[in-house]
Amino acid sequence: MSSSETECRGPGGAAVHERGSASSGPFDRTTAVGAARYFQHCVRSGDLDAAMDCFDADSIYVTGAGAYVRGLEEIRRAVSVYVSARPDLRAHRWAGLATGDIVAWVDEWTIRATLPDGTALDMSGVSSDVLRRRPDGTYIYLVDNPYGHRYLDA
Repeated sequence: MSSSETECRGPGGAAVHERGSASSGPFDRTTAVGAARYFQHCVRSGDLDAAMDCFDADSIYVTGAGAYVRGLEEIRRAVSVYVSARPDLRAHRWAGLATGDIVAWVDEWTIRATLPDGTALDMSGVSSDVLRRRPDGTYIYLVDNPYGHRYLDA
């Protein structure tokens, strides 16, 4: 499987292959991989408003071990620091398990940037996310947990 291909497993475990660039558009947000790549593109581009369109009013964003924020206003504050730095955010491997309009999403990522205060940011991890298809067919994050199992380390 190439770096621009993802394997998602749908109901019954049938593999569904989706192709797309992990670093460029256009983005088909009617697929989980397209929605995830779109969010990453928004972060890399420094487009906070577009990044916020990837969340629901009741979404949860994990900010660290045992910590999270809920709702668009709090998520905006949490992600604005990263987005303003226009980091090099990349997903290297990903998979999704779908049932109906819900997708359990896992991806392995890296992020590198220099924050406004001069701090170098060099992180990697495995996300454990939940996406939902909206009535318009696009996917959004219900839970964005970029820290995966490290959430348990609190």
